[in-house]
Amino acid sequence: MKNISLTLLILILASCAGGPETVTISGRVTDFEGNPVGGSVVQIKHEDFSPAYETYTDGDGFYSLQVEKGRYASMYAIRPEEYPRNNAVPTEDMRLEFWAWNLVADRNLTINPRYHKLELYGTTVFANVGGYDGMFVYFRPMSVTKYVAYAEEIFTDKSVAERETDVSISPEHLKVRVFADEQELKINSVTPVEEFIGIANPAITGYLVQVDAPARPTDKPYILFRVEAENTEYGERGENLYFYELPRYM
Repeated sequence: MKNISLTLLILILASCAGGPETVTISGRVTDFEGNPVGGSVVQIKHEDFSPAYETYTDGDGFYSLQVEKGRYASMYAIRPEEYPRNNAVPTEDMRLEFWAWNLVADRNLTINPRYHKLELYGTTVFANVGGYDGMFVYFRPMSVTKYVAYAEEIFTDKSVAERETDVSISPEHLKVRVFADEQELKINSVTPVEEFIGIANPAITGYLVQVDAPARPTDKPYILFRVEAENTEYGERGENLYFYELPRYM
């Protein structure tokens, strides 16, 4: 009997040790006025941008995902019918996505996406090594108002839209704030960058924002950056997140 009990215990422990470790990512999707966005898809993507996990928010905007510990390329949130290419609602109700980039799922996370009509895409953060003690934040803001101003046959066709639409934000219309672990950082410069996106496609305007370095102490192996922006030309707002992993030399 003792031998049987010991064998069972070993099998149970081996099973527990061999299974993947998981964490919970949960939160609430809202607009910028705090109104819940029910029926929003929340999807996490692998490094090759294929879907890893997906769920939908309930009527109060809440969602929860159990995911395997690790690093993921991104997470996005949007109510699918509001996405312009689906052409399922009037153009004045169309929105673009919220994104979180370089998602580090090393513990339970609370992520509360907010999205509106301004999408901040391709965000990355890097240190200013060997110079001023600061950081650079790069992102490409995209206006849904400018997007849907094109003909329906253009904005509903991805390949055509990428060749023919200009959804960039002019520097005089961009307002931006940057936070690190919810500490607002001083912005020292905002520089427009004409980003090449293919020979057959027009350039898109991205922005390189230099900020003061955030306070270093943290119990996490990363600093969570949040970029909040507004396109004052059309009253569009947007935000996203970036998990900046701390390099060893800092």
